[in-house]
Amino acid sequence: MKYIVYKYSGGQSDEMNFDAHDLLTFTMGDIISRHGMTWKIDAVDKEKSLDNLMRIPTYWVYLTRVIVN
Repeated sequence: MKYIVYKYSGGQSDEMNFDAHDLLTFTMGDIISRHGMTWKIDAVDKEKSLDNLMRIPTYWVYLTRVIVN
């Protein structure tokens, strides 16, 4: 289980999703499709727990628009 925050380049608003079954994986350099557009994953950051409490982890996925012909 995890939260995913998509951080879009180019001024598009951030978007948050919930992966209840922990099925989604993100690797820097991968190409994904979101809202009918193609994006490259520039970086993936995972929230670090400061207080060692069991929380649902949050991943920030930084995306750059890719033009595909």
